[in-house]
Amino acid sequence: MPSLRKRKETNKTDTLLEVFNDNLSDIPSEIKDADDCFRFRGDDSTGSTDIEIIRPLRKRKVAGLSSDSDTDEATDNCWSEIDTPPRLQMLEGHAGVTTFPSQCDSVPSVTNLFFGDELFEMLCKELSNYYNQTAMKRKTPSRTLKWSPVTQKDIKKFLGLIILMGQTRKESLKDYWSTDPLICAPIFPQTMSFHRFEQIWTFWHFSDNAKMDSRSGRLFKIQPVLDYFLHKFQTIYKPKQQLSLDEGMIPWRGRFKFRTYNPAKIIKYALLVRMVCESDTGYICNMEIYTAEGRKLQETVLSVLGPCLGIWHHIYQDNYYNATSTAELLLQNKTRVCGTIRESRGLPPNLKMKTSRMKKGDIIFSRKGDILLLA
Repeated sequence: MPSLRKRKETNKTDTLLEVFNDNLSDIPSEIKDADDCFRFRGDDSTGSTDIEIIRPLRKRKVAGLSSDSDTDEATDNCWSEIDTPPRLQMLEGHAGVTTFPSQCDSVPSVTNLFFGDELFEMLCKELSNYYNQTAMKRKTPSRTLKWSPVTQKDIKKFLGLIILMGQTRKESLKDYWSTDPLICAPIFPQTMSFHRFEQIWTFWHFSDNAKMDSRSGRLFKIQPVLDYFLHKFQTIYKPKQQLSLDEGMIPWRGRFKFRTYNPAKIIKYALLVRMVCESDTGYICNMEIYTAEGRKLQETVLSVLGPCLGIWHHIYQDNYYNATSTAELLLQNKTRVCGTIRESRGLPPNLKMKTSRMKKGDIIFSRKGDILLLA
């Protein structure tokens, strides 16, 4: 009986091999040529045998100085295995501070470069507009402090207290103005009364609701402030040649259509911000908040890098943003790219086949013009 069972299992195995051999033409070459793509697995307790299909591990490639569709295949034959070092151009233009403060060693002077009077004037205007639009709809007690126009000084005090609240935690907002000697914080009532703080907090606004329509973006409520700071970032300082493109996370568990969730991150619920920063200092040159509006990744990359294109910056990025088509497009805009790349983002066929047979310590490359792929 054991020998008969063994012959039956052998016949079943041969039949399965014939099926797979007849259909090998449907299997990609990088899988068909890999070792141990089909492996037999037997169970000694039952005497059964089945076939387990093993996918080869995808090895990470590096695109040197050279997202977008996940199926950006390279179909042309322009790739070469001859290494010709590219000629790296110098950064065009001046890098460094373009607007100096009145006193370089003074923190308030440096801060005023970014928080100018035009920002506080805009905040006062929008706050007053929102009060005029909604005050009649609100039922305010007679004992509430009478409304008076908000000044830039009021806004600065208000923002200073908001920042201080992050350093001094209390259970409720009123506790900051408590007269209880055990929990009181004298700086708060000395700076602004609670009723005045509550007024500004209630009508705190950044944009005019009357201008909002169906074409307005999802960041309409904060767009004026965001545009103001981006303009300051791009005009006060010009970055050096080496830049980094990556994302940042703003922790948030509230209700937002464009809130992201990533279980692999420490911060799982957050707002995603894509930023291009100077590699040496981390200075933010430009950024965009992800709003889930269906834009392609390549469009996002070009949009974030927009202010830095055309003067031979070197952009360092990970495999989420990198692709050979994006690298070619950036190279046409006088911008070079360096970073890891996914196998489906435009690797040439000859490089794919060689990586499946690579051993530890092997290095192979393929070049197309000034774009170099290393593995």
